[in-house]
Amino acid sequence: MRAARRFGVIGMVITVAWLLFVPASMIWSGLPAAPYAAILLTLYVVAFALHVHRIRQHVRSLGRPAEPWFVAVALAVALALALVGVASSFVGFTWALVSGVLLGDVVSGGRLWPSVGIVAAATAAVFGFGWLISANTVYPFPAPTWIAPGLAAFYVGIMWCVDVERLWWLKAVTDLDESRRVAAELATARERLRLSDDLHDILGHALEVVAFKSELATRLMDVDAARSKAELEDVQRVARQSLSEVRALVRETRTTDLATELAGARAVLESAGVHLVVRGDPATVAGPARGVLGRVLREAMTNVLRHAQPRRCTIEIQVEGGATHLRVVNDGVSAGAAADETGTGLVALGRYLDEHAGRLDAGPGPDGTFRLDASLPAAALSATT
Repeated sequence: MRAARRFGVIGMVITVAWLLFVPASMIWSGLPAAPYAAILLTLYVVAFALHVHRIRQHVRSLGRPAEPWFVAVALAVALALALVGVASSFVGFTWALVSGVLLGDVVSGGRLWPSVGIVAAATAAVFGFGWLISANTVYPFPAPTWIAPGLAAFYVGIMWCVDVERLWWLKAVTDLDESRRVAAELATARERLRLSDDLHDILGHALEVVAFKSELATRLMDVDAARSKAELEDVQRVARQSLSEVRALVRETRTTDLATELAGARAVLESAGVHLVVRGDPATVAGPARGVLGRVLREAMTNVLRHAQPRRCTIEIQVEGGATHLRVVNDGVSAGAAADETGTGLVALGRYLDEHAGRLDAGPGPDGTFRLDASLPAAALSATT
């Protein structure tokens, strides 16, 4: 951006120097004659002021289209400057250089086809009216009538590119820099979202297990002290394991495994007195899918403990044609809890599966059940690898 702005400033300085060169060369050559000199000087000062005004506009708002009043005044001044220049002397077509630059100020920041129309109309007007003026003007030496208006029209039709090209280039660089900044912000937001999903995955599950086992230990304290102690020890184990996972998440070394999560789900559900039925073997699942579906199973168990009072839970693991499917079905879901199953956990889980080209389908079923289906196609597994 610094280089772009530096080259933009250099370009503007060159343009201003070129605009100053035109009247300086005319004065040095002794042309035009006094009646034309005053008119051309006045038009030139107005054109220079309009050009500076347009530059200041672009500094404040790069690529801003010109106001209607500026378009009208600048076109009138540019046309008058070119035509009076043709009438003033046999080298008066040089003034059309200023007209071309001013025309660039008019079309810069505008739409393509209207700009093409303005340039074409201005070029044709300079050539047509210039031809009439040249045909009725006596120059010091004979020359074809079309030369002066032709050169003036050429400058008007070409010099506008100097302004427009420089502005387009600078705006392109500015837009690229803005796109890079937005991309960096999106990447930061995406990383924060991923981190929040992972924290929800870890702490949500752990806190649900801790709450459940603590309540269970409290109830068993006067009935079965040994089992109550075992449950409290399990609470300590879950808390330490969650702390380790949070630290691993910070170090980006956290992993999940379907077999490990299945064993944890079995232990938790058995403690809660829930009858668990497992169909399928996690060992048949490919390596990449074991980590992805391990996280899915963890979130599913969190939902079972948080939103239901189940008596029965079924976990199905199926591998077909390289694709892997995980289904979790539990009962004991109330109508209110079923309506709340679209919370942040499942939303985050859906995003997680989308990142791995997988699919999540979850929702209430008949007779107070809730079903969660996760699938990973074979292509996703090879991509994850």
